[in-house]
Formats: sequence, C-alpha cells, structure tokens
Amino acid sequence: MASYLGQIDHWLFLLLNGRLTSPLLDKVMPFVTTQEHWYPLLLVVLVALLIWGGRRGRIAAVLLIVAVALADQISCSLLKPLVGRIRPCNALPSDQVRLLVGCSKAFSFPSAHAANSFAMAWVVSWGMPRLSFFAFLLAIAVAYSRVYVGVHYPLDVLGGAVLGLLIGGLLTALGRVVERKLRRRRLAGEGTEFGHGR
Repeated sequence: MASYLGQIDHWLFLLLNGRLTSPLLDKVMPFVTTQEHWYPLLLVVLVALLIWGGRRGRIAAVLLIVAVALADQISCSLLKPLVGRIRPCNALPSDQVRLLVGCSKAFSFPSAHAANSFAMAWVVSWGMPRLSFFAFLLAIAVAYSRVYVGVHYPLDVLGGAVLGLLIGGLLTALGRVVERKLRRRRLAGEGTEFGHGR
C-alpha cells in the first residue's frame, strides 16, 4: 500500500512540477512559495483582527501567533526528523525536477509551509469569517507552490495541510471556550452593576 501511494505521489509530482507548467507560473510561484513575502500581509491581518474583529478577533490574533509557532515546530522539529523523507529535489535525478528555488537539506514530510498556511487560514476564518475565502485560497496557493517549485511531493503538502487544520481546529475550539468565559464574566459583571443600581 505504501509503495502504491509512493508511486502515485511520484507521478503527481512529475505532473504538477514538470508538465502542468507555464512561463507565468514559473515567475509567480517562487514569489508565492517564499513565506517572508507574506509577513507584511500577516501583520495587516493581525491588526485587522485586533481593531475590527471584536473580542473574538483579539482572541484570534493571539491564537494566530500560537498556531504558526505550533505548526512550524511540530512539523519541523518533530515530524520531519521522525518520518525522514528526502525532498524530491534531493532524491530524484535532476532531469526529473524543475527546481525554481533553493533546495533545502531538511526533510520533506510534512510541509511546514502548508502546515503554517492552513493553521493560519483556519484561525483567521474563525476570527474574521469575511476573510475565510481569501485565507484558504492563499493557503492552497502556498501549498501548491511547494510542489510546483520542486521542493515537496504532493503528499508532503497534503500532510502539512491536515496538520495545520488540526492545529487550527484545536486552537479555535480553545478560543471558543475562552470567548464563552469572557462573555459570561462580562454578563455577570453587568448583572452585579444592575443589582447595585437597584
């Protein structure tokens, strides 16, 4: 079964990295795949959550930072060394890989880029639902770019996406608990003030 999945993964990689390509995507995807390019946007989203997101947005802003830290550390420090999968750009012959960015020597599974992006997308969509479509569209684009530029197999980004969604889902569940407690505390405070007013 594992061998069969590996063959499908290899075939999909060759398809997405080597055949379904275009000169435009060759220029766009190296930009999309570089996380540092998205830091200013992340800062804007954090500010938007803090200013316009209300109580839930402020909780989501904190959870967003936690989500990225967890997704990055779990994928890079725990799962990648545990699985030990070699990146396609290091494992395959050079004539089978269109490498559009530098190839790290780090292990391949799961993709930390995908994990980070999907964890962020889940938290942002909870904190400010109007941004849901854009947040998940960006996460999908980042995940796809990792295969397109030649540094990850499709299963790597799928695994990263699942990890990111799990982390985002758990954190937003925690956020809902915090939100409910804060709401009850506020209502209790208002009730006390009303009682004193009588």
